[in-house]
Amino acid sequence: MADQADNFRHRFEMRKELGRGATSEVHLAFDTFLQREVALKLTRTGYLDNKQEGIRNRKMWLNETRLAGKLQHPFIVQIFEACSTPEFDYLVMEYVPGGTLKAHTSFDNLLPISRLIDILYKVCNAMEYSHKMGILHRDIKPSNVLIGENNSVKVSDFGAAFLFNSDTTQVDMVGTLPFMAPEQLSQTRPSIQADVYAVGVMAYQLLTGNLPFTAKSYDEMIYQKLHEEALPLEKRRNDIPQALRFAVHRAMHRDREMRYNSWKAFCDDLVTAMPTIEKLEDVRFDSVQFDVLRNLAFFAHFSDNEVWETVGISQWQERKSGDHIINEGKVGSSFFIIIRGEAQATKNGVELARMHEGSCFGELAYLDEARHTRLASVNAITDLSLIKVEGELLQHASDGLQASFAKAFLNLMIARIKDTDRQLLSFLLAQPTARLT
Repeated sequence: MADQADNFRHRFEMRKELGRGATSEVHLAFDTFLQREVALKLTRTGYLDNKQEGIRNRKMWLNETRLAGKLQHPFIVQIFEACSTPEFDYLVMEYVPGGTLKAHTSFDNLLPISRLIDILYKVCNAMEYSHKMGILHRDIKPSNVLIGENNSVKVSDFGAAFLFNSDTTQVDMVGTLPFMAPEQLSQTRPSIQADVYAVGVMAYQLLTGNLPFTAKSYDEMIYQKLHEEALPLEKRRNDIPQALRFAVHRAMHRDREMRYNSWKAFCDDLVTAMPTIEKLEDVRFDSVQFDVLRNLAFFAHFSDNEVWETVGISQWQERKSGDHIINEGKVGSSFFIIIRGEAQATKNGVELARMHEGSCFGELAYLDEARHTRLASVNAITDLSLIKVEGELLQHASDGLQASFAKAFLNLMIARIKDTDRQLLSFLLAQPTARLT
């Protein structure tokens, strides 16, 4: 065991404390083995005066160790490994430099509403993924959501998580009381609606700087949750869009049957709550871009992670009617996918095809690694909204994303061949029958 302690001291250079709770503390450290900054969560689970509390906290630490490497999502903090020393158990985690949402729970430091909707959308997307993996978080709150660079959001602390398919006895009555759903107080079996409720309460606090219930004691808080209605959002703040008020009120409804029963439905209402977007150039948050791509047939077989990755490597463009998008004979490895509008592909001045929402073009030049030569020209027939993906960026993307694009390109080519065969057959059937002489 002494060797483990020595290895810890030699491997990690402690930089600063990031946060501290009743049983654990988180530090920024430098991993000298892997040469990167990490977040170290130290938990002194076995050395508490209260033996029962120590056992409970040990279970929560083990919960997180089971998830190490399992949850791979752009909006969930990655756990790299879990280890122990004689003094403490610890987790080596991804370091997110921007702090937590807790800093934005006071009225003098609230986030812009549009930015908050973007964050809530990403949290819901992460929770949808987690639920598909058979995991409920059970402790969603502002201090467990980290903000990174470039609008990134990371859900952390799965110590209270409930694993649907686990044979291990799990911790009961976990969570933070203001964010706990009323049914959790009666120890009912955990469900998705409990996490939905917590996100709703978190949204309420981030919008108003107040919790929906502000009882002065534990017992009073429980009574309010079970028997009283929260003060409506419009009573605390008058500039919240009606669609957003609806989404938050529904998420934190006292009756869980009235809450969202799917994260997608919650996400859809959050998108509706975004300010009206008439042009893609007005889109400021990639959650809206994700929603646009997710609903295109081209991305039907892409995973959510791969759609998010596509958002990250895409350029969103607006073109006017008559604009030349690509020119026959030119060199280029980028390709395009139409979001809205109509375009025309021509070769030597002859029309080859009309393309609409969800159509992809330019991929043949991308696939031609030797020359990247454009085989046709493409012009905008109407005002056009599209995304542009640089070939070089895709080549450096994840293997999964490259494979999904390769499959999409193959399906596209097969569809084009079938369409050409149908056109040829129609042409032949329209010709006069040849006579034998």
